[in-house]
Amino acid sequence: MTSGVSSPSVVLRADASAEIGIGHVSRCRTLAAALVRSGWRATLATRQLPDGLRRSCEAVGIAVLDLPTAMRLDAEPDSMGEQLASQPDLLVVDGYAIDDSWLGRARAWAPLQMAIDDLADRPLPVDVLLNQNLGAEADRYRTLVSPRTRLLIGAAYALLRPEFAIARAALPARDGRIERAIVFLSGGDAGDVTRRAAEGVVAAGLAADVVVGAAYPHLNGLRAWAAGRSDVELHVDTDGMADLMARADVAVGAPGSASWERCALGLPTVLITLADNQVAASEQLAGHGAALSLGWQADVEAADVAAALAALRADPDRVRRMSTAAAAITDGRGVERVVAAIGDVREMRP
Repeated sequence: MTSGVSSPSVVLRADASAEIGIGHVSRCRTLAAALVRSGWRATLATRQLPDGLRRSCEAVGIAVLDLPTAMRLDAEPDSMGEQLASQPDLLVVDGYAIDDSWLGRARAWAPLQMAIDDLADRPLPVDVLLNQNLGAEADRYRTLVSPRTRLLIGAAYALLRPEFAIARAALPARDGRIERAIVFLSGGDAGDVTRRAAEGVVAAGLAADVVVGAAYPHLNGLRAWAAGRSDVELHVDTDGMADLMARADVAVGAPGSASWERCALGLPTVLITLADNQVAASEQLAGHGAALSLGWQADVEAADVAAALAALRADPDRVRRMSTAAAAITDGRGVERVVAAIGDVREMRP
């Protein structure tokens, strides 16, 4: 491989599925799109990317490199190196199974590396490490990264598309009234928590925008349930999430990547935890007063969602406080800070 000479290039490694959701690919897509706007070329390396996500990546100038489904994880770096036409200026990885061994193999063709992480549970000796979660601590990474690693820690670096900062600037202060909810749990949602949550919203007497992603496996059933309901609008793999959140008064969602979108728009949230890696974020969001947590998905029924929403509707002062607390967590401009940090590190590295 030879280095590109026209413009810098980035390769991002992430997957999406009904089981793991679309969060890893979504935040990589956001970062890649921001780099493309800054003059970079971007490629997403992935396995079995849902068609909707593929189209959304290609629409913003991100090429897709398909990896064989049956390939062993430790064989990926060599295979990717052979398939890439030129040496990238940056490799970004976002996946909990990728560790120092994988990264070491990739250094032959990707000497500058970045990891997006949530767990701080394995060595990641990269040049840039991003953990965008509320309550994330730099000290947890001190023994896991290189002394040269640039740490980007906290929700100030949350990877949000530009429309969230734009919508935030135009959004009037929320008055505490609740008439409309947005329901978005996960782009995958194998357990169909979305349906229970949506039923709870309707039972509470609220209008609902129900959002599912490209990997959602229960779409036919959800369409049938929503058909003919004047109080429910169903959105599949939408690009208008910022507008939907801006017009909502409350959200029912999971403590995943979409949490920072809701916070940027000061949107109070009723949380349902879908995965072990979301527990800490749920506790942090509730502890900061930005959300009300209902706990683990298996323990939450539609009636629980309806009761939580009824309690919030009866307490507009609490809703206003939740909105203020959420808006204080992130301003929606994290991707700008991450792109700037990448530029700084590139200039400093030989």
